[in-house]
Amino acid sequence: MAGTAQESEANGSGRQRRPRIEWFEAVLAYRRWHTIAEASRRLGVSQDLLSERIRLLEEWFGHELFERSQPHLRLTPRMTAVGERHLPYMQQIVAAFDDLLTTMTVPSTRGQIVVALPESLATGLLAGVRSAMHERGILPPGGWRFFTARSAVVRKEVSLKHAALGLLIERDPYTDRELVVEPIARSPMCLFTNPNHRFAHRAEPVSIDELRDEVIVLDKDQSTYRAIFEGLLRRANIPIQRRDAFSNIEAVKSAVQAGPGVAMLPYFALAHEVQAGELAIVNFAEEPVYVQILLAHHPDNRLDQPAIREICNEFRRRALLLPQPVPEVVHG
Repeated sequence: MAGTAQESEANGSGRQRRPRIEWFEAVLAYRRWHTIAEASRRLGVSQDLLSERIRLLEEWFGHELFERSQPHLRLTPRMTAVGERHLPYMQQIVAAFDDLLTTMTVPSTRGQIVVALPESLATGLLAGVRSAMHERGILPPGGWRFFTARSAVVRKEVSLKHAALGLLIERDPYTDRELVVEPIARSPMCLFTNPNHRFAHRAEPVSIDELRDEVIVLDKDQSTYRAIFEGLLRRANIPIQRRDAFSNIEAVKSAVQAGPGVAMLPYFALAHEVQAGELAIVNFAEEPVYVQILLAHHPDNRLDQPAIREICNEFRRRALLLPQPVPEVVHG
C-alpha cells in the first residue's frame, strides 16, 4: 500500500515536477513532533511514506532540509541552514492551503464560537473577559456560547472540536499529547475554614494529621480540586470519618463559611472571600500543590480568526491579574 503511494508521488524528477502539499506537511510535522513515528501518527500515514515525502521535497529543493546524525547519516529533526531559510515559506504554503480549505466549507465565524471552561473560571475570570470583548465590539456574527464543565469534559469537547477554545485547570506540571495547551496562570491549593475555626489564627502550622477529626468538605466527583485534596489525605493514611460533598465550589465555600469543616481550593477561587474576612486560609504544614490554568485548542483549529485571537489575548491579560497569596500565607 505504502509502496504504491510512494511510486505515485515519485513520478517525474527534480524541478520538473511540482511539489505536493503533503510533502510540506510531512516536513513541518517531523520538525514539530521530532520523530518519524509521532509525525506519521499525527498525519495518519505510514512511517515509510512520511520519510519518502521528506526525501522528495529535499530532492525538489536540491538540498537537504534536515541534518543527519554521524556516523550513520540518519535523519534528525534539526533543520539545516537551507531548511531554516525556507521554513517560513513552507509554513505559509501549508497555512494558505488550510485557509483555502476553510473558505470552501462553512466558515466557523458565521456561527457561534464555543468556549468551554470550568465553573471556577466562569464565576471569576470569564466575567471580565466577556465584558471587555463586548465593550470593544469583538463579537463573531453568531455570537459567543460559553458552557461550563469539569476539566475532563472540557478537554473532551475541545478534542472533538465541539469547542473552538477551552480553559483547563490541571495539576502543575501538565502536558497534553492531543491538544495544544498554553499555561496562562498558576495558583496554589489552599486549606481554608471558617474565620472562627480553631485553625484560623494559629501561629504554628497545622499538620495534616490534625485533620482526622475534622469534617471534610468536598467538591463534586471527578473534580481536579477534590482529587488533589483526597489524594493528599489518602497518602497520609487519614481516613475521612465525616465528609460532606457538594455539586459546585460556591456551595463548598458557603458550607465552610457556615461551619463546621475544612476544604481545599485554589487561592484564586477563594481570594474574594478571604479578603472580605468570610473565609480564612489555614497555615498548613504541607508543601503547597499548584494548579495551572491553561488555554487549550485542537491542533487542527487555528486561533488566527480575529475574534478567537482576541479572546485568547484577553484571557491572558486577565489571568495575569488573578490574585496571588503572599508567600507567608501559603507556606506558613
